[in-house]
Amino acid sequence: MKKGWIMLLLGVGLALSLGWGFNQYTALHKARQTIAGYQDVEALNQRSEDFVRAYAQGKHQEFLSKAAADRFAREDNREKDHEDVHMSEDNGLKNVEIKQLYTKKVKERDDQAESYATVRLQYELGGSNSPTDDYIQTFSMYSAWVKENGEWKVNNVDITLTGDSSDDELRRQAKEALENATKARDGE
Repeated sequence: MKKGWIMLLLGVGLALSLGWGFNQYTALHKARQTIAGYQDVEALNQRSEDFVRAYAQGKHQEFLSKAAADRFAREDNREKDHEDVHMSEDNGLKNVEIKQLYTKKVKERDDQAESYATVRLQYELGGSNSPTDDYIQTFSMYSAWVKENGEWKVNNVDITLTGDSSDDELRRQAKEALENATKARDGE
């Protein structure tokens, strides 16, 4: 009888320790998955920063998914007719400053992510060494990312110009022209 109770207690103890061990194993597995997810987002965040810099310099092709590369190629062919209007790649680009960068995975999708960036580009136009004479653009950039063959690739890009230093010069010229026109009208 005593032997039966001991065996029962040992069996219960073994069952409890196996349950506890299995619980610890699953917790460790979940923790490893969470860490891997954070590492993936951190790597994607760095890749997103590299993409923004490469895009500003016109060297972003390696970051594009197959679908995005095809779309960009079609757009580039359409723009070749207007080359004189567009600035050439990296024309006087002096500085690329990423003001903000946020990257996140799309909920419920491990193979999709989004990144948002606010970027300031500074172009040196030549002739003057004064930084106040440089041309500055600021824009926001939304990038949709997909995992293609195990690597994060940009599938879509949406850029919105938020500021342009030539706007200030145009405002100054318009104000000056208005003041001159008012003086000419009042002086007559």
